[in-house]
Amino acid sequence: MTGADRARVERAVITATAVLGTALWVGFLRWTHPASPSDLSPVLWGAQGWLRGESPYLTVARSPLADQGLLYPFTAVLLLTPLARVSPFVINVVWAAGSAGALTWMLTGRGISPALVMLVSPSMVHAVQTSQWTPLLTAAALSRWGGALLVCKPTTALWLLAYRPRAAHVWGGAVFVLISLALWPAWPFAWRAALAQAVYTTWPIALPGAFLVLLALLFWRSAEARLLVTMACVPHTPLLYEALPLFLIPRSWLQAGVLWCGSVAVAWLHASLGPYSSKADWAQASGRLIVWCMYLPALCMILRNGWMLRRASAPAAPRSLTTAAQEMDHDRSLYESVRR
Repeated sequence: MTGADRARVERAVITATAVLGTALWVGFLRWTHPASPSDLSPVLWGAQGWLRGESPYLTVARSPLADQGLLYPFTAVLLLTPLARVSPFVINVVWAAGSAGALTWMLTGRGISPALVMLVSPSMVHAVQTSQWTPLLTAAALSRWGGALLVCKPTTALWLLAYRPRAAHVWGGAVFVLISLALWPAWPFAWRAALAQAVYTTWPIALPGAFLVLLALLFWRSAEARLLVTMACVPHTPLLYEALPLFLIPRSWLQAGVLWCGSVAVAWLHASLGPYSSKADWAQASGRLIVWCMYLPALCMILRNGWMLRRASAPAAPRSLTTAAQEMDHDRSLYESVRR
């Protein structure tokens, strides 16, 4: 077996393990806790309302189970409409396992790298347990086919596109948006009105200490710097699952381990510091912990990696005339002594 064949087998085995492990874990959780929150539920309720000829946003707003209404654009509803009648148990298991598999497949495309640590991080566990979009969108950003998926959650898509901008993603997303507008021209206005119900959304850059992240702009040509700064500047729900793309920043196993420890600290401290006075305070507390335990360590990695790369690529300093003359005198004296 050649090295390339061995790499393909290794990639397939790791991906299959991620899919099977995620399916078993999420299936167990959904079976034992059927009422566990799922980020897909509001979108599926909206898709069911759309199939009945109703506005998805009004359908979800009338649901007693939706505390924030439908915060996703109609593109997300349109994507999940074919699955609107499928059992929620099946959808959540397939979604989580498929997202984990797609992300693993993309991460292992270049062999074993520190980015794989994200697959066993609390961020990933939180994401698959609640059927979040972040793992699938991260996989889409690393691929050439993800444009239509990225426009289903524009906040996450913005920082993923900043990390790896692709013209194919822009065109694919634009086509899907045009299709959605052809089916329902007024959906952007309905979506904008629904966003007023968001209680968890915040600007991370406004949290204590987050302004330091702007130091990453010293290396703005770096994909990792663009990712971190955009994550801090785009308003979103500052929970642990949204921090998953930060694991694209480490360039060594040590750095990945530091970030993993930071995500564990966020999970433990956020649970220990409760109860919270409101849902908004709960989200703000998570955001502050993510800034100090994950954003700022990621910033240190970007600065260190950037300075090391700049030092390695810097041209050698020219020798002074005095140093050159001294070296010539030394060589001449050495030559004379050898000749004698």
